[in-house]
Amino acid sequence: MAGLAPIRFISKDKNQFYKILTARVDAYFIENNISKHANSTIVLKTILLVSGYLLPLVAMLIWQINLPWSLPLWILMGISMAGIGMSVMHDAIHGAYAANTKVNNWMGYSLFLLGGSITTWKLQHNNLHHNFTNIVHYDEDIDDKVILRLSPHTELKGIHKFQWLFAILLYSLVTLYWVTAKDFVQFARYTRKKVNRDTPTQNRKTVLGMVIVKIAYFSVMIGLPLIAGLSIASVFVGFLVMHAIAGVILTVIFQLAHTVEETKFPVPDENGRIENDWAIHQMETTVNFSRRNRLLSWYVGGLNFQVEHHLFPSICHIHYPKIAGIVEQTAKEFNVSYLEHKTFWHALRSHFSVLHKFGWFKVLNEAIG
Repeated sequence: MAGLAPIRFISKDKNQFYKILTARVDAYFIENNISKHANSTIVLKTILLVSGYLLPLVAMLIWQINLPWSLPLWILMGISMAGIGMSVMHDAIHGAYAANTKVNNWMGYSLFLLGGSITTWKLQHNNLHHNFTNIVHYDEDIDDKVILRLSPHTELKGIHKFQWLFAILLYSLVTLYWVTAKDFVQFARYTRKKVNRDTPTQNRKTVLGMVIVKIAYFSVMIGLPLIAGLSIASVFVGFLVMHAIAGVILTVIFQLAHTVEETKFPVPDENGRIENDWAIHQMETTVNFSRRNRLLSWYVGGLNFQVEHHLFPSICHIHYPKIAGIVEQTAKEFNVSYLEHKTFWHALRSHFSVLHKFGWFKVLNEAIG
């Protein structure tokens, strides 16, 4: 990023962990004659989640369902909206949904249903977050969010003392901000900082595409219900409830992987060097949770197996439970951390503990990085 030294991961001992792990994971798929991409289970899940998102809206339009009866439908839409983001769009934009690039592109377009931009998602998530996990000012996921402090290496302010109390409220606004302003703000920043290296002509096309997606999104989600005769209160209250639910679910699930007590927040030296192997860095900055909860794993698209996802983002999440044992065993052999919370609630408690700690104390780099 402009103004920051390029990050380089330098392992002095030339650790063979990732090389051997990759060979073992590849062998698992070859020996079992399994594709690394989606199977019929994922296709069915895609249909269910997209249906859970669109059919309640169709029902409200056809039968003009207003509050309070429409509220359960908006809630279902919020749950499904988050599910599409985690289980469909996320895999597709990583190229993990299918071996065919065109299929991945089409499934990635599911982000348009949520009112988001594929371009800015790729830049923030695929490029910055995955490459520079938990490195402040490089990984935007842990940069300060208005009045939230998510890293021990940023300025501590008085308001941060209470962040553990109001965090959920801010999380509920995340997707609403996303569909209104975030994509434009991010795209302008990424272009200014040279994260986005497209030509001016390409940038104009990207911005135009974002505007079209936003107009279409609000026309369908707000315009159509109003035209169909639903009350203004039903539409706007329901829309806000849907986004509040989706925002909390998406933000919490992603935060539980990196902003918890066990993860490290390394700081590069003045030349941008991280004294660690990239794969081991991922192991030390990422945590799994609830690995044995099949229902949760199904819904969150394997994001409770973030260790496996960060090491192998091009493998579909349906395979994470199987390869997790390979990753854990190999990590043990090489004396590499394999971080895990046994349950969702343990992970959630750990996240709020970190929010509390980061709000009250300045954590020394040597102690946590």
